[in-house]
Amino acid sequence: MQTPPGHAAGSVRPGPHALWRREAHPSRVLAFDSIGHEKDSVVVLIHGWPLNRSIWSGVAARIAAAGSRVLAPDLPGFGDSPSIELGRATVEAYADEVAKFIGAFKARRVAVAGHSFGGYVALALAEKRPDAVAALGLIASRTAADSETARRGRHDTIEKVRGAGTKALLPGLAEKLVGARAALEWRPQATLMIERARPDGVIAALAAMAARPDRTAVFNSFAGPRLVIHGTEDGLIPVSEAARIAPSPPDVGRILDGIGHLPMWEAPEATADAVISWANSLRR
Repeated sequence: MQTPPGHAAGSVRPGPHALWRREAHPSRVLAFDSIGHEKDSVVVLIHGWPLNRSIWSGVAARIAAAGSRVLAPDLPGFGDSPSIELGRATVEAYADEVAKFIGAFKARRVAVAGHSFGGYVALALAEKRPDAVAALGLIASRTAADSETARRGRHDTIEKVRGAGTKALLPGLAEKLVGARAALEWRPQATLMIERARPDGVIAALAAMAARPDRTAVFNSFAGPRLVIHGTEDGLIPVSEAARIAPSPPDVGRILDGIGHLPMWEAPEATADAVISWANSLRR
């Protein structure tokens, strides 16, 4: 195993256990990192906007050590993955790309968890391809569609990024991504990742998020294990908007006190342990 994921994507420093194996993917579509060898228990972690796969570097090895293979792809237009055309940029189109990615591994059961925008993609995947998702997780995400105000805000942001690049998102977005408790450690990393994000990918994902439908019913009716992780100090998606689940197996819910929008950075052990409990429920 070699090459910490943050290096290739030019983003954040890897966590203390972030030793990953880089592999060629048969479809040659999405760049990804992999850790672990388990074939029957696969956890797919989908990053949020405007981030990349390296956000998982501090939790993936802990999850893999508990008995799962962890796959972390870059969504189209982010990290090292090719762009998606703006005209085809819908949450459903991103889900189609993830479905192709997952299918190539021929895993028996796959647990899919998405962070923020990645959660919207995971929900769309569960709706379109329920056969491909045995367990569904939302990390600092929501099931509801955007309000009209939020949609207008996303389109305004598109115009700002078109005019000034991703630096137009700073410093406000970095402050919202990382809670106050972890600001000194992680806000510089968030700033760097935003600066290095590709404008075309950022714009396409904004358009997709603005157009997505409400998928609360998809999450509520999902038959397999569900995961919800959310921080009480999330500056982008308030904890009041987190999906609701009963705190009983096979579902796993964690509301993390004092944590912002990036629990995998701010509370890596608690985040990894919640993912482990959720993924392990597939074996029972």
